[in-house]
Amino acid sequence: MRRPPLRPGTWRGALVTFAGVLPVSLLLNLVLAPLVDRALPHLLTVCVNAVLLVAVLNWLLLPLLHWTTKGWALPARPDRHDDPPR
Repeated sequence: MRRPPLRPGTWRGALVTFAGVLPVSLLLNLVLAPLVDRALPHLLTVCVNAVLLVAVLNWLLLPLLHWTTKGWALPARPDRHDDPPR
């Protein structure tokens, strides 16, 4: 099965991603970091923040933002007719 070529994201996708990253990152740094910093080394705290940020964005916030914006930020799908026959 052939995959379509990867295309770079758009400025719209970057804007929606930023809109999701900023509040989650602020929340994690304000709430979680002070609690975890005392118990874990700094590098491990950063890793925990990164894991939680990616999980929240991937499975909660970005799908919600794409649904809210009605796919405005998603790149256009290439036509199937553009693929050369094998």
